[in-house]
Amino acid sequence: MSRPMYSAGFTLIELMVTVLVLSVLLSLAVPSFTKNIREGKIVSTSEELQSALQLTRSEAIMRHGDVIVCRRNSAGDACENGTDWSAGWLIQQSGGDVIKIWQSTPDVAITGPNAGVTYKSNGMVTAASDFSVTQSSCSDSQKRTISVTLNGLSRIAKAACQ
Repeated sequence: MSRPMYSAGFTLIELMVTVLVLSVLLSLAVPSFTKNIREGKIVSTSEELQSALQLTRSEAIMRHGDVIVCRRNSAGDACENGTDWSAGWLIQQSGGDVIKIWQSTPDVAITGPNAGVTYKSNGMVTAASDFSVTQSSCSDSQKRTISVTLNGLSRIAKAACQ
């Protein structure tokens, strides 16, 4: 019995059709995936900021004194006034000891209170505050807001981009 005169494999037409189908699928999936990555950065940054607020409250109660979470300076060793918290933030005891420092998150814009949030030894804050976490290319409801009430508790909520 003789074997047919062809070799196993793909023809050029089959290969081109496969490449075409893959390129169409990728062109549909990549924008959606990019949106998910952006949303993930915003969510994780919001949760990090909220955990910093919760840690600040715990430290104030534990140390029996005022502790502040604030925008960090460029050296990362002190608080700096300003509402743009995109460079990072830190927790500092009222005596000046820095407790913990957070670095900036690329491509994420954070706005917060000018002088930071000061927690008292009873866990309450001196003033209610709001934070906003978003990106410059914000779409739909990718924005997150963090509200700190006078009793010191914080809450994250989804918000529409403006």
